[in-house]
Amino acid sequence: MDEMTPLKPNDMSGGDRGLPDKHPIDIDRDCDVAWIKEFRSSVNKQRGRRPGKKPCTIFKIQDSICLRNEDAYRPLLISIGPYYHKRLPTSNNYVITLENQKWLCLRHLLFRNRIRGNATELLEKCLIAMKKLGDEIRSCYSHELDNLTDDHSLAQVMLLDGCFILQLILLFGEKTPANKKDDKEDEVGEAREMLSPLHTEEEEFQLPPLGMLWTWNILRFDLLKLENQIPFFVLTTLFDLFIAPSDERPNLVDLVFKLFSDIHPSDPKSQDSLELLEATKVHHLLHLFHSTLVPSKINSPLSIKRAIKAPKWIPNATELRQAGVKFVKKENARNFLDISYNNGTMEIPELSLHDHTDTLFRNMIAFEQCYPGVENQVSLYAIFMDCIIDTPNDAHLLHLKGILSNRLSTDEAAAELFNKLSYQIYYVLQGEYLHEFCDAVNSFHKKKRNRWRAKLMRDYFSNPWAIISLITAVVFLLLTLEQSSFNVLSYFHQT
Repeated sequence: MDEMTPLKPNDMSGGDRGLPDKHPIDIDRDCDVAWIKEFRSSVNKQRGRRPGKKPCTIFKIQDSICLRNEDAYRPLLISIGPYYHKRLPTSNNYVITLENQKWLCLRHLLFRNRIRGNATELLEKCLIAMKKLGDEIRSCYSHELDNLTDDHSLAQVMLLDGCFILQLILLFGEKTPANKKDDKEDEVGEAREMLSPLHTEEEEFQLPPLGMLWTWNILRFDLLKLENQIPFFVLTTLFDLFIAPSDERPNLVDLVFKLFSDIHPSDPKSQDSLELLEATKVHHLLHLFHSTLVPSKINSPLSIKRAIKAPKWIPNATELRQAGVKFVKKENARNFLDISYNNGTMEIPELSLHDHTDTLFRNMIAFEQCYPGVENQVSLYAIFMDCIIDTPNDAHLLHLKGILSNRLSTDEAAAELFNKLSYQIYYVLQGEYLHEFCDAVNSFHKKKRNRWRAKLMRDYFSNPWAIISLITAVVFLLLTLEQSSFNVLSYFHQT
């Protein structure tokens, strides 16, 4: 046989070539074949997820990050979506009550038009619409929904959770009265089973647990936790089904903003980002809230911008103040991210700290860490605040300047919040946010003459008595020099 002629299967008989009989690999066919077959079967089972129509935007957060503050990521009162479906402690009476409220929210939305037959038909439309969205909904979650494997169960969860959120939004932001009752409500001839109409006392819908303000706050922050989300297109679909098109129809994005407007870390002076934000581009409630702070400029949902060289982070506020840096509360800022620096003056917008600030920041940072299609400015801001607030003295300094509105117990609590907030944050500097800022501050801090001038101002011009003492010393020095000069001149004149 020529050397270049390939062997045929029936030619592999060993001989001078030393090849194994009938198989090119030397194996123990008695024990290895079954093992290889079993392993091959396991490989075939791991086919992975099929690419979805929607990008993955709702993630489970890394355990090592959650250990710092588990309650910041886990819903406390209300489960939204599949990750925590039927997994909250039933020993909490509020959890049970709010789960029952989901059914009441659905029922109230169905009867907004006060027509029995329409309510029955509308319920069917809602269930079918949610079922058709099943594949798109599953593709939005980073993990398999092992507790909702069939489309019917998933559709029911989306309908109930979506109606709960939608009713809250309407209850908080819309005061439009329900449509008038149709005269044909009791029309006979409907063969199928209908929903029974609402009772009179149900017309004014309220959520009983929300009578307590602390419960209302916890509930809203639960709706802004990354693992506790449903796709926003579920809400838009239900909104279109329940709210009849009209000239006075409210905008869903605006209604959601009203629901969360008073829990912003700072008072946003501009809503330009909301005006440009289309409901079709919103991933979920947390993404919408994040977009009111950091406008989204993403063309591709999975595009990662090229990182620029990371700056050297700046010293803490106390050290910067000793170097002559002035801290000023920035007025008319767009939001708390709108910080600036100019020739030794650092302008920082006011930031309100309260019991839920840690929860809000952690979930916005987690979203930035998980989804590469959003700007990571909140993450960078957290690192920046961790730099300038290193000790309670730093927090106290910013509080005196009006930059921190500290509603926490102590300055120590404020410092601890930021010191722990930036734990295990991976960031990519994009554009110029904080990059030129840090370079300019560090350049100012390195100059010795700035430190000397700051020391002079701090030690001798910090209060009126210090100024008077300095002037007195200077005058005394001048008088002493003058007297010495006269003595010297007199001496030379006599000689």
